[in-house]
Amino acid sequence: MKKFDKPILVTRPYLPDLEMFKAGCEEIWKNQWLTNNGPMLNKFHSEMANYLGVSENNIALFNNGTLALELGFYAMGLSGGEVITTPFTFVATSHALMRIGAKPIFADIDPVTMCLSPEAAEKLITPQTKAIVPVHVYGNCCDVEGFARLGEKYGVKIIYDAAHAFGARLNGKSIAEYGDMAMFSFHPTKLYHSCEGGLLVFKDASLQQKLFDLRNFAIHSETECVDVGTNAKMNELQALMGLLCLKDIDKLLDWREKIHKIYLESFKGFEDVTYLDLSLNKAYCPILFKDFNTRERVYKDLKEKCNVYARCYFYPLLTDFAPYVYAKNTCPVAEDIARRVLTLPTYYGLSENDAHNIALNVKEIVGK
Repeated sequence: MKKFDKPILVTRPYLPDLEMFKAGCEEIWKNQWLTNNGPMLNKFHSEMANYLGVSENNIALFNNGTLALELGFYAMGLSGGEVITTPFTFVATSHALMRIGAKPIFADIDPVTMCLSPEAAEKLITPQTKAIVPVHVYGNCCDVEGFARLGEKYGVKIIYDAAHAFGARLNGKSIAEYGDMAMFSFHPTKLYHSCEGGLLVFKDASLQQKLFDLRNFAIHSETECVDVGTNAKMNELQALMGLLCLKDIDKLLDWREKIHKIYLESFKGFEDVTYLDLSLNKAYCPILFKDFNTRERVYKDLKEKCNVYARCYFYPLLTDFAPYVYAKNTCPVAEDIARRVLTLPTYYGLSENDAHNIALNVKEIVGK
């Protein structure tokens, strides 16, 4: 079993060329403009729309993904209603709903994709349902056609939490183009980042001005405040980091693909571990074990004996947390998978040899 000299974390943030970042900072210093829709943010807005292949009128940038979700949900009118979503995700998805006064209704997940099941979601639709919020978990694509049918049949909004799915493409177009709205997180733990940041892409261009207002306290002018907004503006330094990382996005995606292939080949034919090969952008490298105890043993031994810090995404399940225990024991598939899944390290700079050795360590621990 190989113990690494330095810790191998589940991910590390990509840092672009330092000289280019310094040059961008000099421009910011020259402008003397740090926030409030500065020139760097406007440039980032344009280049992001161009990368995604959508109109500049159909996107909005925020200082983090959680506030992007919260304000997106609010702008879509979900307050006071029920919203069907998945328990197999990070808490931000449901927290954002609760904070605008919507109630998360948890439906079970598909056992293969680990994304929200349209069939399970449909069973929970009531007259109080205002939206369905599926999550592209690990960059695995939800059943977008199935959810589109539900949206049309029941007149509910389909809003994707695409925090894991930046750079993912389906049927020749960005994953951002599916649903009424999609949110991307630009947190440094993600494949692509802007230090911190969030992005909303939406079908209805009339939402843009409302979102621009909401991210700036809903102050519409010097003498007018039109709603209860907050401070969710992306600043110039975040926009600069986002611009520079966007220039390298193909390189970041290619590197993840290489690490993915190493794990895929390493676990091929090893029946005690299932490597999950569904992610469109290879943002995460999850594996499934046969039972909870094996997962816990591998997680512990990787950390203590190998200096490898894998993560149990997503465990505990949301319905195990205090705000959501009202739905505990209602999603058996999600409960089972949460107890058996482990995500392995992947990031730009992780060598193929290190990924191979991590896989060998996992197999050796399981075989003991």
